[in-house]
Amino acid sequence: MPSDAFENLDSRMKDIEQILDAHKALTQFQRARNRLRRSGAKLADLSKVVEGLVERPGRGRPARVGALNRGAMVLLCAHLQGYIEDVFSEAARIMLAATVNDVDALIRHATSGFSNPYANRINNLFSAIGFPEIVDSLSWQRASNQAVKRRLAGYISIRNSIAHGRQVSVTKQKVDGFKKFVELFAQKLDGVVRDAVKVATGSEPW
Repeated sequence: MPSDAFENLDSRMKDIEQILDAHKALTQFQRARNRLRRSGAKLADLSKVVEGLVERPGRGRPARVGALNRGAMVLLCAHLQGYIEDVFSEAARIMLAATVNDVDALIRHATSGFSNPYANRINNLFSAIGFPEIVDSLSWQRASNQAVKRRLAGYISIRNSIAHGRQVSVTKQKVDGFKKFVELFAQKLDGVVRDAVKVATGSEPW
């Protein structure tokens, strides 16, 4: 059984599915428009709707729906950060309910400066409830803990470059890879936090 935070993340990820669906639709629209132009037909001004989203490709290269790809990367990072804050809050309420008068105040304080969820920052966040190395055991098939941390840092770096206005080339494959990474990272973290809370309290939190 997953945490409430994980279930909320699952709902949020539908945003990414919508972006990927739009990516596919716009790419197909671009291809259709190109075929019509080659055949001598004219497409109505509806084609102008996608001009700002579909980048003009370089010579010999396919069209790239760059704005959607970059937007998806930023949104994925936001969803990952939101999940981490949510699962921390959920665990904190269980861990501190009997010892802290105002758990919500502690949660607000702990998460107030939390951003760019690098591994060390996640560890620092969870240290507030006694789990200072919560990320250090995360791994999955063909991804060691060090590889997971490197990939996380790489995705955040791309997000930051986009957010600061740098022109970053992001492919749909990169978006797909980050989406799968977020899902796996959250799934594994959910289990690690659950097990840590169980060891500390004697019962599973979810």
